[in-house]
Amino acid sequence: MDQDVNTPSRVSSAPDGPVICPISAHPGFAAAVRHSTTGPLALLDRDPSFYRCIGDIPSYALGVLALYLHSTDRLYHRGLRNVAKDLFSPGRATAILSRMQTIGLIVPIDAFEKGRQRRYSPAPAMIEAFRACYLIELQSLAMIDARAGALVEVFDDPAIFDGIIAFLASSHLASPTLDQELIDPMGGVGRRSMGLMLSYALAEAAFKAGLPRAAGPIEITVSSLARRLGISRPHCRRVLILLQDAGLVSVDQKANAVTLMPAFAEALDVYFVGMFNALLAAVHHVSAERLRGSR
Repeated sequence: MDQDVNTPSRVSSAPDGPVICPISAHPGFAAAVRHSTTGPLALLDRDPSFYRCIGDIPSYALGVLALYLHSTDRLYHRGLRNVAKDLFSPGRATAILSRMQTIGLIVPIDAFEKGRQRRYSPAPAMIEAFRACYLIELQSLAMIDARAGALVEVFDDPAIFDGIIAFLASSHLASPTLDQELIDPMGGVGRRSMGLMLSYALAEAAFKAGLPRAAGPIEITVSSLARRLGISRPHCRRVLILLQDAGLVSVDQKANAVTLMPAFAEALDVYFVGMFNALLAAVHHVSAERLRGSR
């Protein structure tokens, strides 16, 4: 979600009053960014189909919505419309459910019958991908906020995952669109299939080269990127061109050389500031609910 990079991650006491610490200034922020870029890639290396159903920001937003609808027993046409009547017309609700099914987010649980509301369930692969995704992000956030670490320890409790999804879904539904509040400072690659994962792979190459930030020359080829991410080389080139047009990278395709500009590292930081702050709000909400429930 689009967040101010100065959103505080913690407040400490000082003689002249509270000192607000931006999340990006936290000592653990750099390590958290590294974990959040390398973690998903490691899962993808083990299973090339992993994250395929949520390989772009719009699909991710629809996945959050599908999981939320399922948890509230409203994953069907009328249920979707009832969530936000001002947001979903009958035609849009039909299109959203169709899109969810086409990209593998949901599966029907009963046969189609005229005049009857067909119900759906989240696809098992989608649930697995989301759970793995949020566990990685919680582990990263735990390097910044102890409350996230406490939730990591009890993540096997389904209520933790459901609570995070419910909070994020309510935030998405409060906006005019499903996904435009999700921050994508990476030249729009988040809307391209596996675009963010490609950006992660570039950042990982910089980290492996010993660069302190995701900026500088790296050794990587279009062929290796495409093969690793399970995309075509033309698609891979198009995503790199998007990054180059945004001034984030410089690509010399003849020499198979890519240079990550300082703006790339800055954009990556902005992206994770937005992600971590959104998740941090969910963590605080779920933690407070757990505390109230224990009284």
